Amino acid sequence: MVYPLFLSALLVGLAVTAAQTPNSDVADVSGFKKLRSWGESSLYQIEASTKYVVNPYLIHLIGTKYDMGYAYGHLLAKEIEECYYTLMYSLVGDDLKDKVLIEVLGLALDWQWRDYLSIEVPPQYKMELLGLEYGARESGCTMCGNYVKRSIVLANAPGDLKDYIYILLREFEPAVARLLSNTTDELEPTAGLQCSMFAVWGSRTEGGQLFSGRNLDWNKDTGINKYKMVIVNVPKDSSYPSVSITFATLYGTIAGMSSMGLTVHEANLEENEISFSGFPWTLRLRYIMENAKNIDEAKSLWEDTNNTVGFNHMIASAPDAVNYTSDQPSTVALALETMYGYTAYFPDNDQREADALYPQNSTGQHFGFPLKEAVWRTNHGYDPVIRKHFEWSQSPSSWSMQRYMFIHDALVSYDAVSQKIDYTEAVNITSIAGDKGKHPYTCEDNTDGSNVISVTFQPQQSILYAAWESGAGDTWRPGVCSTYIKLDMKDWFEGKAPSNNY
Repeated sequence: MVYPLFLSALLVGLAVTAAQTPNSDVADVSGFKKLRSWGESSLYQIEASTKYVVNPYLIHLIGTKYDMGYAYGHLLAKEIEECYYTLMYSLVGDDLKDKVLIEVLGLALDWQWRDYLSIEVPPQYKMELLGLEYGARESGCTMCGNYVKRSIVLANAPGDLKDYIYILLREFEPAVARLLSNTTDELEPTAGLQCSMFAVWGSRTEGGQLFSGRNLDWNKDTGINKYKMVIVNVPKDSSYPSVSITFATLYGTIAGMSSMGLTVHEANLEENEISFSGFPWTLRLRYIMENAKNIDEAKSLWEDTNNTVGFNHMIASAPDAVNYTSDQPSTVALALETMYGYTAYFPDNDQREADALYPQNSTGQHFGFPLKEAVWRTNHGYDPVIRKHFEWSQSPSSWSMQRYMFIHDALVSYDAVSQKIDYTEAVNITSIAGDKGKHPYTCEDNTDGSNVISVTFQPQQSILYAAWESGAGDTWRPGVCSTYIKLDMKDWFEGKAPSNNY
């Protein structure tokens, strides 16, 4: 069954009816077609009525960390290689000199991984990546291990290429870094990562349950939407199963949910105190999911590991939402504003956010509007230290601030009409915040926007709603205007495929 997505009422109090919705859908899964297996792990294609030319894959990985890596590489070697080069050709070009440049950049990424970003990766994940390398080699891709590691480095890079200089300044003598920085000025900068995330619970939601959402607004129409991926990890050790929404070569967690009911999220935060001497975030978020069963444990794990480049992150916990009461409120979700060597933690209704001014003086304009029982972020911060090192605009008219207000306004609007947030409302909030062009409340028939992944989590029920960009060229449409596929993860987390697989 396909459910319509409806818009939230605006602050002026005008309720928008279901008949005035954009053309986003939530689709149920009709089946999972098994494509191939290795050991206890299997690769499936999701079958559902969607707008995608190629429906997403789901890979169910069961075993030791090495076994899960081996299965991923063995079962997806072709897709990993194709996805990597599709992305690189889109970012750099595909003529002869571009292909040479891609190989040179690949060597630079290998060096950054080997000498810096891999150093603080826990041994179990290094073993998993080794398994991936060997499994892919068995399937004929001798470089797939490198492609995955390069993608982890790319995901960890700052949103603006010119800001890579701050990493080089930590790795080299300043004079060498200045020389290298002259090269970046001649290259076309990549699009800044413009993401969003939110969590809501308590009196705002149906049954008090936690809902959370995450948008990846990135380089659109690169061609990698042919390799849409749901990765389910069921480790045979003491760690918890988890699911990650991503693309084949972007290994790790772009957005995810654990069997314990924790969800993890990311949005770029362009800081100038950055380094590659830390835990790469796509693996760090999975580490949090696999080892924490509540928000306190997640925070403790975060504090025991090190930041790299500036990012906003969010961790939300369904177990804490279950125990939450309005007369004795507790922390259910945290926004983490991060840069190298520093993290600022923000629960709901934080006073620092409420007091934030732009400019940062007595005549400034308020631009923070926190609420009880909700946490959200886009691509700017509110902690004074984070703001001091921020590289992008903090103006109340910035695109980041506008998207921050889209989420705020949706939450306030539902509250104003006494509408409890259930999954349709949560998907709606996610969809509104994702970049779809000039009109946030409308999915128009054009190629505007940059949203490539959009996902809403209902972690108490182990359910998620995932959408990816669709089409190509003139038919490209953002993920938030494509089809959200409803996935119940309970059986997958228990190590078994649902009954409708074949």
